Amino acid sequence: MHMNYNNTSTEERIQALKSKVETLEKSLLDREIESAMMIEVAEAVNSGLSLQKIMDLTAHHAQKLIQSESLLIPVLDENCETYTYKAGCGENAEEIVGESLPLDFGVCGWVWKNKRPWWKGVLDELEENERNLWEKEAGSIIMVPLEGKNHFLGGLSGINKIGGGEFDKRDLDILVLFAHKSAIAIENAQLFENLNNARKQAETYQQELSTLNKELEKRIEKRTHELQVMNKKLEKIALFDSLTGLANRSLILNRLEVGIENSKNEKKSLSVIMMDLNKFKYINDTMGHDVGDEVLKQTSEIIQKTLTDGDTIGRLGGDEFVLVLLNKSDSEAELVAKNILNAMDKVLIISGHELSVGVSLGISSFPKNGADNASLLKCADVAMYSAKHSNTGWRVYSDKLKKHE
Repeated sequence: MHMNYNNTSTEERIQALKSKVETLEKSLLDREIESAMMIEVAEAVNSGLSLQKIMDLTAHHAQKLIQSESLLIPVLDENCETYTYKAGCGENAEEIVGESLPLDFGVCGWVWKNKRPWWKGVLDELEENERNLWEKEAGSIIMVPLEGKNHFLGGLSGINKIGGGEFDKRDLDILVLFAHKSAIAIENAQLFENLNNARKQAETYQQELSTLNKELEKRIEKRTHELQVMNKKLEKIALFDSLTGLANRSLILNRLEVGIENSKNEKKSLSVIMMDLNKFKYINDTMGHDVGDEVLKQTSEIIQKTLTDGDTIGRLGGDEFVLVLLNKSDSEAELVAKNILNAMDKVLIISGHELSVGVSLGISSFPKNGADNASLLKCADVAMYSAKHSNTGWRVYSDKLKKHE
């Protein structure tokens, strides 16, 4: 039988060319599909989708590319000791996503360790004992690493080929290329999310700081108010008589000292009136200290009403009072003394008792009778006792009174 070898050779070449064209067409189709998917992923990143949505989209497209029953995305955790399935699609994916496993566990652990893809072709490169360990899973699992520009991210893991069979070199090549481009998209989404989280955290810190500042301001304001109240109480205790509310000995002597200094500088007059209550000891001894205290309080209120601007009254102690009259001569001080006597010429009703309380007043003046506290107070005191003994109500100090001290 004669055979035409030329025809047979031509047919084989045609068939080989057809096969090569089909392979190229399939490869071009894969690239078109991959390019379309990558464009979609890139657009998703640019549109500001969340990291989770980017990974969900990546898992969905990767599953389509390699036609796997399931596609999972395990991601290396921050502690670098575990990995967590962050996204997935297909069979049982919902049950697996969210689970965390030790870094050295399973195929994922092998990929982390070797930083290279896992598929059935890897078996030929393994030692016999290791090959025996992984042989059962070689054809049903394919996994390629996701490596960003800055660090290792995780991987794309396909499980079980749809329709049976094993993952081949074509699946490996297209998944490696897709993973490379997806890793950049995922890393960018991670950076964007980190920046967004940092911004939100900064805003939260700023709000918390603002709230703390406001709270601190309120506390400071409250504390300042409390201190002001306390200072006023301390000032009152230190400078004012607790019974009558008048200036105490320290304050009235300070007012007198300042008044003398100002009068010296301005060349003006100043007068002092010393006063005590004529019947106070008798009332205090016979009716009790409560009645005596009330007499002092009512007397203080009555006398304060007779004073004008620039006049100050203070209690030295017991029933002794001092009045400092700025810019008043001894003759003007006499008018003040008369007003006080007239005001005190009344009956005080205290605890059911009708009491007439007389007062005695002594007047001294600057610069006539002295130029310091001690001199003016001593002269006023001499004049006051003279008024008390003579029952005249008030006396102005003179050298004549001094002879009778």
